[in-house]
Amino acid sequence: MKTIIKADLEALNAEFGALDFEARFHRLYEYFPVEEVLFTSSFGTKSVVMLTFVSRANPSQKVHMLNTGYHFPETLEYRDTLSRLTGLEVVDIHPDPARHQQTLDTAMWDAQPSRCCHYNKVLPLKAVKEAHTVWMSGVHSYQTMNRAAMRIFEQVDGLIHFHPLIDITEGEFLYHLEKDKLPRHPLEDLGYGSIGCHHCTRPGQGRAGRWAGKDKDECGLHLS
Repeated sequence: MKTIIKADLEALNAEFGALDFEARFHRLYEYFPVEEVLFTSSFGTKSVVMLTFVSRANPSQKVHMLNTGYHFPETLEYRDTLSRLTGLEVVDIHPDPARHQQTLDTAMWDAQPSRCCHYNKVLPLKAVKEAHTVWMSGVHSYQTMNRAAMRIFEQVDGLIHFHPLIDITEGEFLYHLEKDKLPRHPLEDLGYGSIGCHHCTRPGQGRAGRWAGKDKDECGLHLS
C-alpha cells in the first residue's frame, strides 16, 4: 500500500481545490494509475454526474457497487442504465453470505441498523480498499454534518480518500445534470431524495428519508 505524507496532501488539496470539478478527475490519473484507484458508487440520486465525469477522464476505470442484497429493483435497473450510458464496467461487492443471512433472519436493519450496515457494507468493502491506494467517492459536503468537515483529499488508515465533488453545491450539481441531460434515478419521481437499501429508505427531501426515525444518517463507510 502506498502512502502520502501530510505535506503532499496539503499540496494536493490546494492544487485540486483550484480546479473545476471535471478537471479534478483528469488530474487524478496524472498522479495515480487507474489500477490503484478504487471508485465506488451507490447508483443513487447523486451518482450520475460523478459517473459521467469519471467515464470522460478514464473509461477504463471500474466502478464498484456494494450489492447488499437489499437494493430497490429500480436501483439495480438504474445501475445497468448508467453502465451502458457511461461505458464503465460495474463490479459488485457482496457481503459474507453467513453475515448477510444473519441480518435477514433477525431483521437487523430494524433493531441494529448500524450493525446491519457494518455486515453488508463496511466489512465487504474493507478487503477491497486494502488492494488500492486511493478511494474515490462522490460525497457532497451539504449532505451530512460528517461530510461537511471533509476535504478533497484525506488520509485514513493508510488509504487516500479522494472526494472530488465534496464542495459542489446542489445548484451546481443540478446544472451538470441538466446540461448533459443525464437520467435521474426512477424513484426520484416518487419523492425519494436519497436512496439506499429498501428497508431503511423512505421518501423525503435530501437524506431525510434515510433511516427515518433512527439516530443515524450515515452507513459507516465514510466515518473515519
